[in-house]
Parts: sequence; structure tokens; C-alpha cells
Amino acid sequence: MISIKLARHGLKNTPFFHIVVLQSRSRPTRKPIEQLGTFNPIPNKDGSKDITLNFERAKYWISVGAKPSDSVARILAKADIIPPRPRPGMPNPSTSIPIKTPTTPSA
Repeated sequence: MISIKLARHGLKNTPFFHIVVLQSRSRPTRKPIEQLGTFNPIPNKDGSKDITLNFERAKYWISVGAKPSDSVARILAKADIIPPRPRPGMPNPSTSIPIKTPTTPSA
């Protein structure tokens, strides 16, 4: 099975991740099938985290059945490539009770 994971690079106390596609049972440090992008979790001076991602290749790998890890799934959900996963303790929107709108009486 193919999976999309984060492979850690960088120095001690300064992590830097590559978003890679590889076999699900192989280690993230092994040579990947393809590198989709990068993720820097350390915020910039303006408070934003740097993410680069090849959208077309990410959509392709998802379409052929690659399973993203939890952290990669959050990144892909923010990029609107996949729907966000439900959070624990929050109601599932697909099973929640729909809101009833008031109807006007017909004459």
C-alpha cells in the first residue's frame, strides 16, 4: 500500500519535513517514490508556517489510493484537496440532526 508521510530533516531542535510518497511499511528516511513538497513547522517572523505542495501530484496520489498520515491529512485538508477528518468529541456533520427552517403556511 502507498502512503503519504512526513520525512523529518533538519538539525536538532529545528525540524524541517518533506512531504513524501512511499510504501506504507518502509521507513520515512528511506528513498521515497516521490517528494510532493515541504513543511516548516517553525513560524516565520509574521507567525506563518511555510508549506510548499505540488497540488496536481498530491491529487493524483490520492486518486490512485494513497493514504495520508494524520499530520499530512490536516495539511491536505487545509489545502482543500481532501475533506477534513472529524475531530474527536465533535459531532459528525453527516450524522447530526438537520436544522429545521420555518415554513410558511400555504393558503
